[in-house]
Parts: sequence; structure tokens; C-alpha cells
Amino acid sequence: MAYRFVPAKIAVGSHFALEAVACGRNGAAAPAALAVDAFMPDHGHGMNYKATVKRTGATKSGGTQFRADGLMFHMPGKWDLYFDVSGTGKSERLTQSVMLD
Repeated sequence: MAYRFVPAKIAVGSHFALEAVACGRNGAAAPAALAVDAFMPDHGHGMNYKATVKRTGATKSGGTQFRADGLMFHMPGKWDLYFDVSGTGKSERLTQSVMLD
């Protein structure tokens, strides 16, 4: 899984998008679906908005491209991004921490 923010620099209280590429593990098929969410572990709450995720294509190496729109970090601090990837009857949650000033 690889991702980038659009715009690259996120501002507190501003909507942003996320572009991601997901590949299958150990030669498995690439995930067919992705859900993106976030949670602030120090405050015990998530985002106020739900992202809309669309599949946007495939990579030459067999990965699946996605775009999540409508994300917003409404507070500064540590956010845990959740990527729920699914396909071929299996799902997995990947987590990445982001610090927002």
C-alpha cells in the first residue's frame, strides 16, 4: 500500500483527498475495494466526515489505484489513518499514523 495526500500539505479544518495504490500480498490478486477512515487515539474520536472512495485504475504491475475524497482532520494532533483493503473474500486493515500541526 502506498498513498499520497492531495494537496500534499494538509491544513486543519480543510478537506483533502488521498490517492492510494494497493497490491496483493505474496503474489495474490490486488484488492478490489478500499475504505479509508481516521481516528484520534489521544482524544477517542474519529473524523466528522466519511470519505468517498472510488477505484480509479490499475498499475502496470497489477496494483489497484483508488482515490478517497471528502476527508478532513478537524483538529491538530496524532491521527491514525485506517485503510481497509478487501478482495477475493479477504479483508485487512492497515494503519498509518499522521501528525498534524
